[in-house]
Amino acid sequence: MLMAQDDQQRLIDAATAKRQQHYQCPGCRAPVQLKRGTVVTAHFAHQAHHSCQTFSEGETAEHLLGKQQLAAWFKASGYQVQLEAPLKALHQRPDVLVQLPGQPPLALEFQCSPLSVTRLKARTQGYHNHGYRVLWLLGSPYQQPRLRPTSKAMKFLQLSTQWGCYLVFWETHQQALQLKFNLLSFDGDPLTSQRQFFHSQHQSVAQLLAYHPILLRPQLVPKQFQRQQRRLLVGRLTQQPRLVALQTRCYQQGGTLATLPRWVYPMTAKWPILTTPFLDWYMQVFFQLRQLADTILSLKQLVQLGWQTLQPCLAVTSCIMKPRQLQLRLIQALLTELVTQHVLIAVPNGWRVNSRQLAWRR
Repeated sequence: MLMAQDDQQRLIDAATAKRQQHYQCPGCRAPVQLKRGTVVTAHFAHQAHHSCQTFSEGETAEHLLGKQQLAAWFKASGYQVQLEAPLKALHQRPDVLVQLPGQPPLALEFQCSPLSVTRLKARTQGYHNHGYRVLWLLGSPYQQPRLRPTSKAMKFLQLSTQWGCYLVFWETHQQALQLKFNLLSFDGDPLTSQRQFFHSQHQSVAQLLAYHPILLRPQLVPKQFQRQQRRLLVGRLTQQPRLVALQTRCYQQGGTLATLPRWVYPMTAKWPILTTPFLDWYMQVFFQLRQLADTILSLKQLVQLGWQTLQPCLAVTSCIMKPRQLQLRLIQALLTELVTQHVLIAVPNGWRVNSRQLAWRR
C-alpha cells in the first residue's frame, strides 16, 4: 500500500513518511512497516502472515509504480486525486480515486494480479451502485501480442460508443496508456483491433477522453474463410467434441457441416462477447428457422428467436454495465444479415422465412 495512518489517524504517503514513526493499515488498523529504498517503490507492508481484507499483500513493483504514475497523470490533468481512498460504504479502496468538479468520481483500478470473474463483477457493480464510475487498467501479466476471445484480459472488456469494445493497459516503463479498441472477432482467429497510445508526459487525460477514431469493420477475406473451413475439417477428423456435436445435429436434419448454407458462416467481424464461435450461434438460428420454413414472423418473434439462441452462447461481461444493449445490437445485426441473404423476406404482415435459403448445399 502507498498510504498508511500515523498515530494521529492522518493518511501519510510512503514517499514522505518518517522511519521513526509508527503506522497502521487504514483498512484493518494493524501495524505496517515502511519499506523505502533506492530500487523498490516506497510502500507500507503488513507483518508477515498477517491477513487483511482490505489490502492484498505481495503488491508488485509494477503495481505500486503504476498507481503513482496514474495519480500523477490525473493530477497534472486537473483532477482531484486520492491514492487508495477509503470508501467505507463499499468496503473497497480503489488504487486511485479521481474527480473533476461537477462530475461523478472515477475509480482507477490498475490490475496486475489474478482476479476472478465473480470478484470483478462484484467490485464493478459495487462502484456503480454507489455512484462511482470505474476504469480498469491492466498491467503486463494481461498483455499479449495477439488477443483471443479466451484471453484472460477479456473479462475486463469495456464498451463505449466512441471506442466500441475496448481494453485499457497501463505501461509503467513508458508511463503510457495503451488503448486497444474496436475489438472484434472472426471465429478461430485472434481478435482484430485498433490501438492508440497516450503518453502521460506529453498528453493529458482530456486528450484521451476526446479521442474519437473511425471504427473500422473488417470483412472476412477468402484466405480467412478457407482457413476456417480447414479448421472445421481437421476438427471433424480429430473428433473434437464440439464439432462432433454440431455434426451430429446436422446429420439429424439431413445435412453436414460441409453442406451448411453459406449464410450460416458469419462473414463480418463480431463483438467478442460469446463463449463459443459465432458459427455455433448461427447454426442454432439455422436449425430454428428450418422448423419455421415459409412461416410469417413478426419482428418481435424474430428478436425472441435471436435471444433464445444467443443466451446459451454469451460470455460473462463483468465490466459492461448495460450488456443487453450490446447483445440486442448483435441480434439486430444478425437479422439484417438474414434479410440481406434473403433468408427473411418482407411481407405485409412481417417477415416470411424463405425455405429456399434453408436448404442444404450439395
